[in-house]
Parts: sequence; C-alpha cells; structure tokens
Amino acid sequence: MGHARPGRRAAPHDDLYRALQQHLDRMPVPYPATESGVELDILRRLFSPEDARLALCLSVIPETLATIHRRAGRKASRAALAAALDGMAERGIIQRVATKRGALYGKAPLVVGFYEAQVNRLTADLQRDVERYEAEAFGAAFWAQTPQLRTVPINEPISFERVVGRYDDIRAFVGASPGPFAVMNCVCQQGKDLVGQRCKQTHDREHCLTLGTAAESMVGRGAARFITKAETLAFLDRADREGLVVEPQNTQDPIFICCCCGCCCGVLTTAKKLPNPASFFATNYHASVDAQRCDGCTVCETRCQMEAIACDGGAAAVTLERCIGCGLCVSSCPTGALTLVLKPGARVPPRDMGRLYGRMYRERFGALGVAELVGRRLIGAKS
Repeated sequence: MGHARPGRRAAPHDDLYRALQQHLDRMPVPYPATESGVELDILRRLFSPEDARLALCLSVIPETLATIHRRAGRKASRAALAAALDGMAERGIIQRVATKRGALYGKAPLVVGFYEAQVNRLTADLQRDVERYEAEAFGAAFWAQTPQLRTVPINEPISFERVVGRYDDIRAFVGASPGPFAVMNCVCQQGKDLVGQRCKQTHDREHCLTLGTAAESMVGRGAARFITKAETLAFLDRADREGLVVEPQNTQDPIFICCCCGCCCGVLTTAKKLPNPASFFATNYHASVDAQRCDGCTVCETRCQMEAIACDGGAAAVTLERCIGCGLCVSSCPTGALTLVLKPGARVPPRDMGRLYGRMYRERFGALGVAELVGRRLIGAKS
C-alpha cells in the first residue's frame, strides 16, 4: 500500500485513497500517481472514506448488487448497500446502469466520468486540483492510447472528399437516432468560470449533448434537460456559428457529443501543448487550402481552435501536424478556398462504448490483461 510521497504531508486515510488510486488506474482510462499527491486530493474531495472502501469493491465492468454484496463480505444488508451505491451514483462518482435484471454498478474513470459528473456542483478547489493533475500526470497518460472522443466535421454545406461512414456525419447520425436527446452545461467552462478564466469563444454554457440511455440518466440526476431532435441539430448549428469543435464519443454509436472551445476544454487545451497533436486525435480529415482562391482574410486563423492555420500576410497555410479536421475553417471561408480532405488510412471507430473500452484496455494491459479482467470477473473478484 502506498504512503505519503516526499514533500507531501501525510493525511488521514492516505493508504485508503492510495489503494483507490491504484484501483482506478486499472481502468481503460488511467489514473496515475504523482509526486505531489494531487490525485489523492481529488479523490478525497469526492469520496468519503466509506465511499472509497465501497468503490474498492467495484469492477470496471458493472455488476449486480448480489455480486458486490458478496465481494464486500456481506457486512451490511443488501438494502443498505444498494442505498449507498445509489447515493454514490447520484453524485456521479461511480457508474450505475439500468437493466432488466436491475441496476448494475461499476467504478468510473476520471474522464469521461466522475469529473464531468460534477457539472453544476463543481467547486473552484476541485477545478484547480484537476488542472494541476492534468499538468503533472493525467494529460500525458490520457493521450497515450486510443482517445475517448473523435473529431468530426459539422456543417452541412462543408465540402469534403468522401464520408467514410455515418459516424463521420454527425448530423446524419442525429437525424437517424431515435433519441431521446438532452443537453447539459459544459463542466470545463464551468470550471474555468470558477477560477476566473471565462470562455473567450462563447457566452453560452449548454454545449454537451447526450443521447439514448445517457440522456435519460443525466436528466434523471437533474444534470441535463430533454430537447427535441430538431433542437439537437440546432445546437450543432450553433456550435459551428460560435466556433466550437464537435467531439462525439469515439464510437459508431456515440452516447454523447461535446462541443468544445480551445480555451476551456481539457482535451483541446492539453492537446495544444503537444508538438504533434493531430496524431493523437481520432479524425479522418484535414483542411486543405487553394492558395489561388484565398484572399488572406484571416477568418480561418481566428476560427481554428488548434492554432493550425496562419496567414502571415498571404494565403492561409495549414500545419497538418496540428489540424484535427473539425471544419470550422471551411464553414467560414468567404471565398471557398478551404476544403476538407480525407486522410490516408481513415479509421473506423469501435462500434460502441464496450468495444472502445475493450480496445483501450488491450492497449494498456495487453491481451493477457484483458483475459485477467474477464477471469477475475467470472470468479467474483474486483478488477
């Protein structure tokens, strides 16, 4: 069990929170340790000692109450255990999945997970800790694998070479989805508001769209509100007008769609610090300029959230190592000089969240790690 690190004063239950950190680090999305111990401060703000002990009994794969009760040693009644788990789920620090067999419970990652679930109740102290953690360890670990989000073009009039699949045409996906649909505030923008760094891109805060069971869950917790399909499409139009990058979950059937700015979004702000950010994004396109048609107006330069375009007194030039193919430059180009081009080796995303996390888990722990996860679940051990 870990102890206080050099330069950090020991605090009550350090061993317990270190155990929880190590438990969360065995997920598809890492939760690495730091020298400062800020990752423990985050856990301490969200998990009481009782919450932490219960979270240690949860698997990455959501399980039944009976399985968790057996693993927890049957020290409390099933009713008491269900109440405790439901309370943690309501606060967004664990997963709860509704099924015909009843609720299933599992541990949740930091991102996309229990950080986003703090929307509308985020505190300045928690935001500062999360930003520090991103800078010290989490940001680098987050980008070391298949990403949780994709970047897709947004506006209907955008001319691009070829649509690989419906997962690259977010409007077509929404149009075909049965819903329901919901919208919620952006936790990244709320966090920046709390630390006095208001968004430079937009005054609005409702930018996170959810679909299907995710929409039902977030509305049920009071974190989102239902909207119609037409309203969902209107939110996507607004994202384009306001210069926001559209980032759905990196699956063929996404359950959320983020509309992100380059000044608040944790994903974009962290990526911009990388020397070659485009290589870390799941995107099938990049922008291309017809220099003969470009009049150097700089609109594209100001719209780009990744600092991938510069005019420098002449025609616009795209730095491909930074371009993530969002199309914000294309939809605003007054001369039509910009288009989106299909990248070589266009990638098909995993079919759903289970397959996405399976791929991420394989990348982190290898085939043996996946086999161990399945085996431990079958014998009723936590993972």
